[in-house]
Amino acid sequence: MFDVKKLKRNPDINIYSKKTEIDNILKGFRNMKRNLIIYPVPSNNEYSSNIVRITNDYIIIDSLIPQSGNLDIIGSSYLKIGFKFKNNDHFFLSKLQNFKRKQDYIAFDIYKPIEILSVEKRKYFRTEPSLNEPVKLGFLLHDQYFDAHVFDIAGEGISFLLDFKIKKHTVITGVKLEFPGNLPVITVKIEIRSLARLDNLKYKIGAQIINLKPKEQDIMFRYIFKRQREIVAAMRGL
Repeated sequence: MFDVKKLKRNPDINIYSKKTEIDNILKGFRNMKRNLIIYPVPSNNEYSSNIVRITNDYIIIDSLIPQSGNLDIIGSSYLKIGFKFKNNDHFFLSKLQNFKRKQDYIAFDIYKPIEILSVEKRKYFRTEPSLNEPVKLGFLLHDQYFDAHVFDIAGEGISFLLDFKIKKHTVITGVKLEFPGNLPVITVKIEIRSLARLDNLKYKIGAQIINLKPKEQDIMFRYIFKRQREIVAAMRGL
């Protein structure tokens, strides 16, 4: 899941702390009627919900839909929450204030955040993996499995090289990304967005990752930050 300290170190992160800014973001997202992704800490469970109402001090969210069926959010110490709004990824921390049970229905009150972190997708910095420690990619297409190495990677996008074309806007599910080191393998869904023929007769395929969850995004950020530090150290001769 996302790490607030790491996000704040990213120069492309905008931090909104004014009450009017926070209200505008939350109310705009509520009107879209899309899901929040909620991670109770220290639990590893993931929940989805949506905003029902916003008051001066707290947010009422709808009954949580747990991925694993355990409603341990009630006893959690704090909540990590992510959502997409106006082509940005937004993140904030909160705590449970109260919950109400009405027959089979439960509504949760969580405290309104004192700040919201936001990063524009177009500002995700892009980095190239090391040739000695590649990021590997694998996917099934037309009943055939293909392996490739990632050419470059950003917060929600990748490019890779293939010997053949893939039609733009093709959606591929179950794409495995294997990072070097001890980072976990993640499985994502991608949409092909660009195609370029290179001098070596290979095709550079650009893809956007669709509906990337905060947990998978955190793993990608951890790799990107690590790789960027390696590149900076090499440039400085360290």
